Amino acid sequence: MKTSEDKARRLADELQVILEEVHGMEKKSIATREELSWQEMRALRAVGRKQCCPMTRLADCICLSVSSATGIIDRLVSKKLVRRDRAAVDRRVVQVALTDEGKAINEEAAGGAAAFAKGLLEGLDANEQDQFLGLLDKVARGIEEKRRAA
Repeated sequence: MKTSEDKARRLADELQVILEEVHGMEKKSIATREELSWQEMRALRAVGRKQCCPMTRLADCICLSVSSATGIIDRLVSKKLVRRDRAAVDRRVVQVALTDEGKAINEEAAGGAAAFAKGLLEGLDANEQDQFLGLLDKVARGIEEKRRAA
């Protein structure tokens, strides 16, 4: 019988395989054509998922310090892919949003990610796909709850 430690190691190994494939896919895709680093692409995709978000939340989403995330956003601003806005309620809060060009790149990247995900799901029957997606959703919700609590 496998221990929880054995299962955790197996999960970490399997996630690493998937992440390496995703990273390789992104390197071959639009990120290369647009001369975006992997970190810039991660930040762009995070802003795209959140629509408009404060810098602190963005930094949390991409697991970087606010100062590191600020450097990445500076580069994306100079490439005209994101813009900074001050929050209407609290002018100290900096919000980050995609420009039209950033939205186009994000949409193309999302399409590539969806094609990759479709390939992953093809090895499962419909019931397994539903189970897999339900479990991933549960894990993602748990991660979000832990972030909010921290």
